[in-house]
Amino acid sequence: MDGRQPATPWRTPDIDRVLTTLDHLADALTPVPIPAPAITDLYADAFTGWRILARQPATSRLDPWTRARLGQLASLEKAWAANAAGHTLLHTDLRADNLLLTGDRVMVIDWPHACRGAAFIDPVLLAASIAAHGGPPPDQVVARSRAARAPPPGVPAARAHQAAQGQATRQWLAQLID
Repeated sequence: MDGRQPATPWRTPDIDRVLTTLDHLADALTPVPIPAPAITDLYADAFTGWRILARQPATSRLDPWTRARLGQLASLEKAWAANAAGHTLLHTDLRADNLLLTGDRVMVIDWPHACRGAAFIDPVLLAASIAAHGGPPPDQVVARSRAARAPPPGVPAARAHQAAQGQATRQWLAQLID
């Protein structure tokens, strides 16, 4: 099959195609159609970095913002498992080299870290990869996923309402962290 990987830095048309595919996959892969470990089991030891750093003596390798908020970051990290739990089959390693764009499809390839968890995980992890490779910031990528869909029939203001709530929540989170 002919195809290409998304260009890096990422371009908006490729981002939109991939996010649309992830939305469709989340619908098709919920509930998990095959046996898969829980994300909380698969990554139990991996998502501990802030807590490990918080237990160590202060290090000059950390930037001042991180050093000043290390305790808060470690505290937030403790909740990752409860927030990541879910019943969707996840890829958890989405990046340009694990995607193949054909004329009319997006193929998600290389699934060795497949697990079950919350459907938002794959778009969030992809958003970080997109930003790291010259694309838009993660919040802009995440905002383009399901929240960018047309409103449900009969509820024309639904997406604007959701976007406003999302913005308020992000501002609140910034206040809590800063």
